[in-house]
Formats: sequence, structure tokens, C-alpha cells
Amino acid sequence: GHPVCVEPENEEWDPAIFFNCHARAEEIYKSHPDHSMFYGDEPSMRDKPENIRKNSALAAVREITSGYDEAQGTKSYCGWPGKVEGYYVIPVLQIKASQIEGYPSLPSAISFDQWKSPRSLLDATIECLLADASRALERKEPGRSLGSRSADIPAILRRAAQGFCSAITLATKDVMFQEVFDPLNVISSIPYEGAGAIGEILFAPVGSEQIETHVHFHAPVRLSRHRLARKIIEMTGRSVNCICHGSGGISGLGNLRSIERDDVFRVVFTGHYKWDLYYKHVLLMNVAFGVPKLPLPRLSREDFYSTAKRIFTDFKEEDGPSVWAIVESAMEQQHGTMLVFSEDAEREAYRLRNQAIGIEQTAITSELVRRITGIDGAMLLSPQGVCHAISVILDGIATEDGDPSRGARYNSALRYLASSRSPTMCLVVSKDGNVDLLPKLRSQVRKSAIDFQVEALKSKDIHDLHKTLKWLEDHRFYLTTFDCDIVNGEIERIHSAPVEVGELRFDVQTFVPHPGMNDSYY
Repeated sequence: GHPVCVEPENEEWDPAIFFNCHARAEEIYKSHPDHSMFYGDEPSMRDKPENIRKNSALAAVREITSGYDEAQGTKSYCGWPGKVEGYYVIPVLQIKASQIEGYPSLPSAISFDQWKSPRSLLDATIECLLADASRALERKEPGRSLGSRSADIPAILRRAAQGFCSAITLATKDVMFQEVFDPLNVISSIPYEGAGAIGEILFAPVGSEQIETHVHFHAPVRLSRHRLARKIIEMTGRSVNCICHGSGGISGLGNLRSIERDDVFRVVFTGHYKWDLYYKHVLLMNVAFGVPKLPLPRLSREDFYSTAKRIFTDFKEEDGPSVWAIVESAMEQQHGTMLVFSEDAEREAYRLRNQAIGIEQTAITSELVRRITGIDGAMLLSPQGVCHAISVILDGIATEDGDPSRGARYNSALRYLASSRSPTMCLVVSKDGNVDLLPKLRSQVRKSAIDFQVEALKSKDIHDLHKTLKWLEDHRFYLTTFDCDIVNGEIERIHSAPVEVGELRFDVQTFVPHPGMNDSYY
């Protein structure tokens, strides 16, 4: 057979980049440090050569994918090899780096001794998926009846969260501190005098200089003593926290001197069966009813500027920092709020004067934003950040874009945008922490990138078409009428070739220009 095979064929990867993989794996195997390792049991010694082989194959593939990632702007995750019909099969999950950069993660993995934690819930989830794939490769007939098994997604997420919480274990430097995730879920589910859990636990190593303890317990309370731990949490708040140094449990009450320390995690209980995991200021994970989820990517300054420049013709670069400071302060509002930026803010403030608090034109500061957004209603501002009205109750007509799964604030913004006659942009901060910038505009792309892929299609045939066609499929929105005509003509040319025996072809939907596309997306 072939030294190296790539499945699926004719997709993103050119198999040629792996042609030296077999030889490189052999090189790694010959000099692998585990050859000199001796285990105290016979089975481990028996499995050692095969494990070194698998480790070498994995290392060779990682070398190649890391180089590919750097050149292509992707991130590849590799699973443990399984042996199938003489081949070491390595499952690989590859994601565009731009798609995951916005999700919260640790600055680096938490390490202690020989152990290392995942950097994020996303990384931990991918590790679980790849581990499942590796186990599937060890079955008697791997791949058979694959479609008959439905994944238990909540169970996978819970496993991932348990693995991610190993970061807490390693931060406390107490390897006996295991099973952190499940006890926190149980504690959050227990009401105290009918109320849900509200409070915080700080996790830090013994002797951490950043922890100031005010009350020392004679006997620490293990997290497995769920009801007592829940009772203690009732005593905590913003300035008083539970202190936990590891497997011993909650050792007292105190506070954090500096939130910027590298060895401290915070668990914040936010209500019945709900809690959040923080590292420094970064929210890493939300958990509700025992199921974790990633916080949505935070709105970036670049995305805000890009949207503002396309909506407001008079939005200038020098306006950016002061307006962004307003937006950042609004996003920190825990009870939810809304900012409405309008080119016609002064006239809108007058029109809505009976359902708003009108104010003299005021250049808003971050501190004022924190105060003003504490009340209901929206702030009405110009694109330059000058406020014209506060506590505004927006009007508007019903729209097909409404989403009943979202709250009143989000749908109110959609209705207002649908009826607005002047360029308008709304920032909606929901109580659950979600941030939406409306209208939602697609990302900008370089026109040269579109032209390059359209031109590249002219040199393709049925065998090397897929990568270019997939790129164009993903960017349909940005293609002009001229581009669509060329692409449709080239696809017709390529598919006019005779079908080979056993060949499988898929119909391609005709490319048509999108009515919402304009030059502002370039």
C-alpha cells in the first residue's frame, strides 16, 4: 500500500505535504527518549515499543500540521493514533484560527509537575472528541455503523468541563484535588432558605500572597460536603469570598488582593444551578444546570470600528477611542443595557421626548455610562459619542428578523432599526452577558482574494477542483454578477468532462449575486 494516506481525499489537504511523514516518524522513533524508560510491570514494558511507534507517528504529523497552520492561518488538533490494517491512523481536527481567536482562554496552560491543563473549554472539548475518535479506531471494525450512534452532546461537554477544571487542580498544586466540576454543580443546585446560590470561591495554592484570609476555620469544609459548603457560600459577596486551597476544602473567608495573579481562579455562583469560572478578569466558562458552555466572543474594537465606518459616513478614526471607551463600559453592565448610535440623534431625541429623559448634549465618560446604564431604557448618542437622551423607550415596527428566543431588549433594537430612516447602530448588552452589535454585518474581505480564487478556478479540473470551490462556496455573498458568471461557466466546463467508473460527483448550486452585497464589504 501507500506509505501515507489522507482521508477524505481531494479536500483541503494536499497529500504531498505528508509524503515524508513515514520517514520522519522513523527518525523520531530511533531517537525517542522512552526507549530508555523501564516500567515496574510487564504489560507496560510489553506495550512500550508500540506506544513509542504511535508517539513517533503523532509527533511527525504534528510537525507537518504546525507548519501548515502557520502558512494557512489554521489550527490543527491531533488525536492519539489507532492502528488499522497496518496503518497508524491519526484523527485530526482543523479549524480556522480566526474562528476560535475570539473565544476566551487561559494565556497559557496551567502546569504543575508533569501535568498540563487545557487552555480553554473549547480545547478540552476537542480533546474529548479526538479521544472518542481514537477509541473508535480501536474497535474491531472501525467506522462501521458510524451513523447509527448519536452523540450525547451534554455528556461530552461535561467531560470536557471536568478536564478543563484540572486547571484549578494544578493552580492549587494539589493533585489530590480531583473531580472539581461535579461538586460545584451540586452545590449550585442546593437552595438556601428558598434562594439560589449567590457567592464566590477563590481557588489558590497554600501560601498565596494574593489571598487575605479574615476568618480561619478550625476544620476545612470539603466541597463534597455539599450542603455545608452551600451554607458557607451564603456568607460571601463581592468583598468576602470562600477560600479553597485544594482537596482539604474551604478553609475560611477572605478576599483577593489583586485579581491579576496567575495562580488564582474564581468560581462565581450566579443563581440556582448556575455558576461561572473566571481567571483574572476573563470569563472562561458558563455552567447552567450541569451543562457548560463557552461565553460568546467579546465584541472586539476592530469589529466595532469596521461596522461603525460602514454605517456612518462621518465616523472618523479620531472619534474611535472615546466611543470605544463608552462601549466597553456598557459591556460591563451586568444588568443589561442598550446604546443607540444615530446620525440623527438630536432629532430622534426630540421625537422620542415623551418616552425618554432628554439631556443637554453631553460628551459621556466611562463613569457616567456605568451610572446611566443602571436604569431601564437606551442611551441615544451620536456616532461621535455625544449623548442626547437617556432611558429611551424605543419604538418601531414588527420585523421578520425578530427572534422570540431572545429578550425584549434585543427585539426592540431590531424593530427600531427596521423603522429608522437615518443610519443607525445598536449595541445590545443582555443580562446573561451576550453582546450584539446591530445590524450584523458580514466581515470585510479583500477584493483581490476573490479575484485570485475566481481566476484559480480557470485552471482546475474535476480532480483538483474541491479546495477552490469550497472557498468560493464559503464566500458566495461577496461575489459580483461578473464573478458569478465566470464561476458558473467554469463549473459547467469542469463537469462536462466524462464521468469515470466509480466516480461520485455532487451538483453545485448555481452562483447568484447576493442582493445585500455592496462595495463596503471589500
